[in-house]
Amino acid sequence: MNHPSNPINTLTEARASPVHGLGVFAKTDIPKGTVWWRAHPSDVLLIERDQFDTFKTSHHSSTSKALLKAIYTYSYYSAADDALILILDHARYTNHSFHPNSDVSPEPGVIGSIALRDIQAGEEIMEDYSTFDVCPWPRYAEDHWEPEK
Repeated sequence: MNHPSNPINTLTEARASPVHGLGVFAKTDIPKGTVWWRAHPSDVLLIERDQFDTFKTSHHSSTSKALLKAIYTYSYYSAADDALILILDHARYTNHSFHPNSDVSPEPGVIGSIALRDIQAGEEIMEDYSTFDVCPWPRYAEDHWEPEK
């Protein structure tokens, strides 16, 4: 269960998205400037470069390949931490848009997201992935990922 001060379960829900797979949708109106997701250590896994390299270069079963694919799909790189942050709650389903209504929280040391404008109940919450930190790790590039056939 999410940390009690993480508003994600009160403000949002995950459901089918017209954009891609699942998405995060506002359950209620979310005013501009509201932090709708505030993760705590129990809501994420930090994966450091050495951990990623060990896992990436190890022998893989279908299960570990699925975990590696989940790391690629549901984590983002934090330059401040030099780590991948694997999102465990349904914030992981936040889809991309070049016209986002949400962005990462500007509050230092906070892992979370904030409404860039008023978000209406039922509206999908979107972020612009192109503004996220780029992972510089050589073996992280997705072109090295070979999905199970």
